[in-house]
Amino acid sequence: MPRSHEQQLIHARTMTTHLAVVRASVRVVGIVRGREINALADVSLDGDSIVLTWAAATPWRLSVDGLDGVAAGPTQLSLYLASGDVLELAGDDSLRAVAVQVVERACTMPELTRGLRALGSLRGTPGAAHDAWFAPLLAARRAVHGVTDAKRQLALIDAGELARAMERAMQELAALTAPGDAARQRAIEAALEEESQGMFLAFARLALSADTLSGSASDTLFVDWRRWVGALQDVFTAADEAWGRCSSQL
Repeated sequence: MPRSHEQQLIHARTMTTHLAVVRASVRVVGIVRGREINALADVSLDGDSIVLTWAAATPWRLSVDGLDGVAAGPTQLSLYLASGDVLELAGDDSLRAVAVQVVERACTMPELTRGLRALGSLRGTPGAAHDAWFAPLLAARRAVHGVTDAKRQLALIDAGELARAMERAMQELAALTAPGDAARQRAIEAALEEESQGMFLAFARLALSADTLSGSASDTLFVDWRRWVGALQDVFTAADEAWGRCSSQL
C-alpha cells in the first residue's frame, strides 16, 4: 500500500535519525549503585537510551530521561544519573557527536497542546474569539518547534512576554465583543482577567522555573529543563481551562 504524504515524512525522519546515529569507543569510569566501573565500551544512542556495549558483559541501556544532566568536553562526557551516580566517559573527538545527540534527545520539546479540551474542538466554541485567545500560545509552540537547545528554547518563550500577549488578546476580545463601547470593554476585560487568575499564576510559576533553568549547572540541566517544560505545559492547560470560562463572558 502506498504511503501517505505524512507517512513518507515520518519515514524520512526515521531514516535520517537512524543514519545520524553515531558510535564512539570510550573508557567508562565511575561507581553505579556501589559497583566500581573501569572498563572499555562502545557508546551509542538507540531511541531515547544511551547504550554502553561492553566486550565481555551484557550491554547497559541508560534512559536519557534518567539523566539529571551531562558535561561534555572535546573527548570527555560526564553522565550525571538521577541516582546521584556519575559515569565519566573518555575517548576521542567522535564522543562530541554522541554528546550532542544526548542533549538533543533529552531536550526535545513535547507536544504542548496534547490533552487540551477547548483548543480546536467544538466544545471550545471555535471562531474569531477562540483563535485570538489561543494565538499567543500557538505562536510560542511554533517558535520552539524543532529546537533542542534548552537555553535557546528559554529565550524563545519568555513568561513575561507571553503573559502580556495574553493580556493583549483579552483587550482584543473585549473590543470585538463591544466595539465602540469603552465602558463595556473595560468590564469585559475585568471579567476575563478574573476568570484567568489560574493562568496568570501559572505564568508566575513559569517565570520562576525559567530563572532556575537560566542559571542551571551542567549536572542539573535536564532536571531544571523538565521542570520548566512542566510549568510551560501547566500554562497551556490553565489557558485551556480559562477559555472554557471566558468564552461564556463573550
